[in-house]
Amino acid sequence: MDNPATPPTPPAPDAPPKSEPMPTATPAKPSEWRKPVGLIISGVVILGAVVLTLWVWNIMERHPRTDDAVARANVVGIAPRVRGQVIKLNVQDNQAVAAGDVLFEIDPVDYELSLEKAKAALATLDQQIEVARAQDAQLKFQVKAAEAGVERAKAELKQAGDTLQRLQPLLTNGFAKADDVDRAATAKHVAAAALAAEEQRLNQAQAALSTLATLNAQRPGAVAAVDLAKLELSYCKVVAPFPGRVINLNISVGAYASAGVPVFSLLDTRKWYVVADFREAELRHMAVASEATVYLASAPNRRFRGKVQGIGWAVLPEGQVDLPFGGVPYVKRELNWVRVAQRFPVRIEVENPDPDLFRMGASAVAIIKGPSPN
Repeated sequence: MDNPATPPTPPAPDAPPKSEPMPTATPAKPSEWRKPVGLIISGVVILGAVVLTLWVWNIMERHPRTDDAVARANVVGIAPRVRGQVIKLNVQDNQAVAAGDVLFEIDPVDYELSLEKAKAALATLDQQIEVARAQDAQLKFQVKAAEAGVERAKAELKQAGDTLQRLQPLLTNGFAKADDVDRAATAKHVAAAALAAEEQRLNQAQAALSTLATLNAQRPGAVAAVDLAKLELSYCKVVAPFPGRVINLNISVGAYASAGVPVFSLLDTRKWYVVADFREAELRHMAVASEATVYLASAPNRRFRGKVQGIGWAVLPEGQVDLPFGGVPYVKRELNWVRVAQRFPVRIEVENPDPDLFRMGASAVAIIKGPSPN
């Protein structure tokens, strides 16, 4: 059977009445002034970024910088001026030396003997000069006597010739005898022979007298030979021409050194440079004596002052071949669409280098400061 419909249960008299739902609050709209303020702020930020970019670009353009730079110093090959065996080596590789320090020594025995030989030759020459000087007065007297003998022989020859000339015309007329003419002719020949003998005697006396002058003329050469031997002996000790550091030392005692051939190199630590490669478009913002700032990769917190000493005027053109004079030009058949700006080396002299930090070939950063000087 179907159950009869159950009548609804009446609400309890003490139950509170149901409350009506509250309407949802609608969010307030943003104020109308916020939108233009945001636009203004955005515009200011964008404008500031543009101005900052242009300012930085101007600084980078007018004060060019590059990290394609290396520290450099002058390097001199240490070559002996005489040859010989190295008997003493006073330095090691990378050692710091002062000007005048003895770097190595060459066996001096041969040069000591050469010096003694030159001294002996000079002493012998001086002795010969003394002997010639002692005989000088006597030789001068012999020259005077020989000159007088020549004059006497000339007078006798003239007299004999005059006598012969007077007798020869008389012989044809019968006023003179043939024997007298013959005696006169013989006397003339005897006088001529006597004159020749006296002239030879004079020449010998003058030659003996000129020996002193010849010996005196030889003495400066002998003195120079002694000085040269002393100089070559002093070259056996090779000294440092300037303060620096020994590099590329690869010899030991006993090696044979040749004159003019470097044994090792010496780094000149008195003056340091930074050679920086700048793009060709940046060269117009620098000139000789422009101020520069240099940083080393090994000490980035240290700043060093410098000045531009010179700007490179020549680099090897890439892809071009220099032909002999009169040759035809060489033109490549391919075409590079990407053109990379050429770089030129700029030599910057460092004014306050730290000898403990600067090394040959060390990486560096160079910045050109300030406008180019007029």
